[in-house]
Amino acid sequence: MNTHIHESVKDEKGFTLVELAIVMVIIGLLIGGILKGQEMIANAQVSATVAQAKGIDAATSTFRDMYDALPGDINNPTIRLPNCAGTCANAGDGNAQLENGPGSNAGENLDFWAHLNAADLLSGVDNSGAAVWGQGLPSAKAGGGFTVGYTNNGTLPNNPAGVGRGGHWLTIQGVPSTPGAAALTASEAARMDRKMDDGSSSTGSVIASDGGNCEASAGVYNEAADVQDCGLNIRIQG
Repeated sequence: MNTHIHESVKDEKGFTLVELAIVMVIIGLLIGGILKGQEMIANAQVSATVAQAKGIDAATSTFRDMYDALPGDINNPTIRLPNCAGTCANAGDGNAQLENGPGSNAGENLDFWAHLNAADLLSGVDNSGAAVWGQGLPSAKAGGGFTVGYTNNGTLPNNPAGVGRGGHWLTIQGVPSTPGAAALTASEAARMDRKMDDGSSSTGSVIASDGGNCEASAGVYNEAADVQDCGLNIRIQG
């Protein structure tokens, strides 16, 4: 009887140190793989948003070449653009400038997207006239969406560091009705800036909108802070 008890206890063995080490290695590899996958997804979203911005810039230039007018500002869209109905039918004043500043989602600034869509130069928007990402306004892959506007003196939304050059600017923002509202982390904004411009948050053709913690100092993105506190302004050839 004592022998039987001794054998039962002997058979109930736990994991060896080697087995535990193997399990820990496997768990570590799984966690590392998940984190690496998340990083790859984030990088892909940043690259895709850069491609979107460049595509909008190219589409604007192509529209001007085709129609000798600026989308949103063209004064006879129903005559010149194919299948132009709904918001697309809104005519601009033809002065080669969008009527509202960067970050705006009304008037010619909203019609801009419908005219590009009617000319088959931009997808991801419709003619509903709804100032909503994925409807009247294009959404951005990294977060938020795009608006567009004109400034004659370089004033940009939510930009305490200074001003850019006069002209037409895309703005990546989190809320359609709030110019410069944060949509990106400082790291995402910085990577986009480096891909398209000089990497400085306050100079060049890509300038940050600061939600409070986007810049560590003038011109320097606060990349250590993993907080969605940045918008981005991108100058286009319009």
